[in-house]
Amino acid sequence: MTTLHSRAGAIPLEGLPITPEQQERLSHTLRCVPADHLRSLQRIVIRDRQVRDSRSGEMREYAGGSTNATQRGWRDLSPHSRRFWIMIDIDSFDPRQRPINNRPSGKHYTLLHELGHLVDWSYGALSWIMRNDAEGFRLLARQPHNGITGGTQERFADAYADLYFHPPERTRDDPRIRCILQSPPFRTAWTPHTGIAV
Repeated sequence: MTTLHSRAGAIPLEGLPITPEQQERLSHTLRCVPADHLRSLQRIVIRDRQVRDSRSGEMREYAGGSTNATQRGWRDLSPHSRRFWIMIDIDSFDPRQRPINNRPSGKHYTLLHELGHLVDWSYGALSWIMRNDAEGFRLLARQPHNGITGGTQERFADAYADLYFHPPERTRDDPRIRCILQSPPFRTAWTPHTGIAV
């Protein structure tokens, strides 16, 4: 079995084969986030999906990802009992379709975005922000999102991805980043902004 390497240990990689360079890009991305943020991640699966274009109605290649629960009724479980797997589309490695995933930093933005969903759902982060930081929630909700899905959960995942994808000097004054850093996943987790050790 192929595994990816992270601060939390080995993460199984399943599905379509990818190159060693692509595996290292995913491993590097996983090593950029706190180990505790990966505790509910069971595996990463590489697939080749198509989606229906909302404008033309035609099927087209999909270069994104998805975060999926491993069990039914996961919302009824306590946040620390929830388990997820992430699907990454093979086309997300194509520099023509997803240039952001192929930058010299070596990080895979789509994986960071999907980890943002996993962290949100594992900790109830966005729900906490809604209850405790109305202004922060409004800031997240106002941000644009370029994907096939919408909603504030997508904006939380974008902010999470931005936190780990971009250098701290670029995101330090971003109000979205300040908002998510106040939520439960970041109370004890290391980030470039908090300096708290894992």
